[in-house]
Amino acid sequence: MDSVSSAIDRNDYSTLHADVARAIKSVNIERRVNYASQMGSTAQRAAKAKPRIIPFFQKHISRYLGVPQMAFTGAIGSFIFMSFLGALITGSIGGSIATGIITAGCAFGFFRGMKKYDLAKKYYQYGNILGEAEYFNISDLAKVALKGDKEVLKDIKGMIKLGFLPRARLDSTEKVCMVTDRAYEQYLGAEQDRIAREQRTAEQKKAEMEQLKQRNAEYAKLPEEAIAILEEGKEYITFVRSINDKIPDTEELSTKLYRLEEIMNRIFAQVKKDPSSADELHKLMSYYLPTTKKLLNAYVELDKEPEVGNNITQTKLEIDAAIDTINMAFENLLDSLFQDMAWDISSDISVMKTMMAQDGLTNESQGIGAQVMGMSAGASQAQAQVQAQGGAQAQTRPE
Repeated sequence: MDSVSSAIDRNDYSTLHADVARAIKSVNIERRVNYASQMGSTAQRAAKAKPRIIPFFQKHISRYLGVPQMAFTGAIGSFIFMSFLGALITGSIGGSIATGIITAGCAFGFFRGMKKYDLAKKYYQYGNILGEAEYFNISDLAKVALKGDKEVLKDIKGMIKLGFLPRARLDSTEKVCMVTDRAYEQYLGAEQDRIAREQRTAEQKKAEMEQLKQRNAEYAKLPEEAIAILEEGKEYITFVRSINDKIPDTEELSTKLYRLEEIMNRIFAQVKKDPSSADELHKLMSYYLPTTKKLLNAYVELDKEPEVGNNITQTKLEIDAAIDTINMAFENLLDSLFQDMAWDISSDISVMKTMMAQDGLTNESQGIGAQVMGMSAGASQAQAQVQAQGGAQAQTRPE
């Protein structure tokens, strides 16, 4: 420290390295233990302090579990089995039945002990394979253990039933096993998310089906061209409404957009009533509406900018004026859609008036009746003249 302080004060570090090296060499360290042995003992203590935790080994299970049971039931079963044979030879029915039942019970106990012993061996085999895993797929464990999925699943169920894995649980599909509470809680959370997601999907599908059902009912017996125009028209109407929501109601353009939305609704309503009028909307759908959409988008973008120059203000005024032209054009288009209807109605009125007049049901029938009587009188006079001329000719004709 003195050397470092001196070098800093003098701002001269040329001899600092030599001074520090000399100071280190002058220090004597008493070596009490070998460094390697010290590190080895430290590692051993650390290993003892933090043993490897295998979640699968939730309980200490004897590797020889079931062996005493097999030995006991096997010895007793062998003795009883000899008695059973003796009873059969002597013909003792009661003895045969009693010794037979006991022999069967011993056999059952023997095979049960054998099953416990087999599961105890697999318990340690599976645990060593899984290591620190808190959950595992049955199929993955089966692949490593070189066993079938069904066999491993049966083993896991047997271990759970015998209490080897008191915290273990299988998922609903029995494909995943959780051996800790934390893993099971995570599974429950994921399961709830899955159920909620499936419910949302089912509700969405149901809504789509209802929408399709309503659409089919709304567009019943309409040609595909008219349906396509009506669907596209709905999108444009929704767009105009969304743009209008972004514009303050105090602005004059907002009122114009309300008018535009009303005209568009009436146009497409008429198409729904009279699908043949869809032929007149090709230019409306292919050019006028897309251009209107483009203008409104531009207006919204310009409206976000501060009006620091004439370009923004002038462009907004031009778009505002263009909406007037668009409204007028759409009104004329709407009026043209009713042209055929107007002609048909005028023709019906004209024919009805004529028929009423001929039947003498209106004031106009007097003039028409006089004309008809005049025409009748003229026809009678002409007929009389023809008859008179015919008679004279008959008198002067030679026999």
